[in-house]
Amino acid sequence: MPTKELPEDAPGKYVPYHPEPYYSPEPLPIEPKLELPEQTRDLVADAAYQIGRVDGISSTVDFSAVLYTSLIRIEAVESARIEGANVAYQDVEAYHTRHPEGQTDPKIEKDLKEALNYETALTHGLNKIESRESLTLSLLKNLHSILLEDVRNEGDVVGGFRDHMVHLASPQPGKRPFVPPAPEGLNGLMTSFESYIQMGGQYHPLVDAAIIHYFFETVHPFSDGNGRLGRLLIILYLASEGYLESPYIYPSAYFNRHKIEYVERMRAVSETGAWDEWITFFVEGLRTQAETSYNRTHRLRDLQAHYDKEYSGSTNTDKFARQLLQYPYFTPLDLVDYLDVSRRTAYKIVEDLESDGIIEEVTGKERGKEYKAVEVFDILN
Repeated sequence: MPTKELPEDAPGKYVPYHPEPYYSPEPLPIEPKLELPEQTRDLVADAAYQIGRVDGISSTVDFSAVLYTSLIRIEAVESARIEGANVAYQDVEAYHTRHPEGQTDPKIEKDLKEALNYETALTHGLNKIESRESLTLSLLKNLHSILLEDVRNEGDVVGGFRDHMVHLASPQPGKRPFVPPAPEGLNGLMTSFESYIQMGGQYHPLVDAAIIHYFFETVHPFSDGNGRLGRLLIILYLASEGYLESPYIYPSAYFNRHKIEYVERMRAVSETGAWDEWITFFVEGLRTQAETSYNRTHRLRDLQAHYDKEYSGSTNTDKFARQLLQYPYFTPLDLVDYLDVSRRTAYKIVEDLESDGIIEEVTGKERGKEYKAVEVFDILN
């Protein structure tokens, strides 16, 4: 097949290959250096402001640890959904309630396992960054192994770069697939990728995050899991640069809502050098998600104040209602441990709060009932 000719502004070229030419990007850093228009710089400044607001409000709430965990799980679900998984946030919370830390379920469905793996990988990566470890190819390969644990397809290389060609179908009907670089070029490209991260990039961290994400997805170094790992990488990079004091913004929900544009904007960079359009799309996603996280946290803080006022008494029901944001999904027996009360008291608390309409049973079973805090879940979802 003839090689598609690209303009000089394209940061790479198509290389003849049967049955489709593959795309070979230029190594990082981008040459010549990008000159961003004022409108893009203003958007970056606004996004930075929104992210700062999230850090500010998140540090003032009593339920920050639960919010942190909840947002990681929401991101895990959204990232799995982009890959076609049928999983909900409630499924992840239910799994952790049924399987306390250290317990696993060998019969877990693949879709849910993908979300749980993402949660584990993101938490692991953030812990490494907080321990001052560098964002290296070795760490990425380790995270890849976590992401694909028990969900790999036959032939996938896990924890290492792919050894075969891959074809990425276009979301646009009739458009030919995108073919990333051949395996023999991966080490050189990913070494430039690692070096760029180690040098701290060349632009504002939000712009560099856009460049890094584009490059990773275009090279597509692994046989599977590149989308999940690439989205996870955004958070880890911003955290490693000290730009996110607490990682309360997650991009997958935005990319999921704009999936076709997400793919097409990256392809336009490869084929026409449309960097500004891609960076604008990417940074707008972070800005939007930061604004969403701020509003979500503000609503949760208002809900906490409401529970503090409505359940200001000293009964066990009052005490648990005031702690509901810390335990948004639970079983009656969990309350025995949480509150150090008898089973009878635990069931009485559940009965009271269910009668008030602030919790509801979700399994529909006569035994092994599980409950969620209705208003908390409404806000988180």
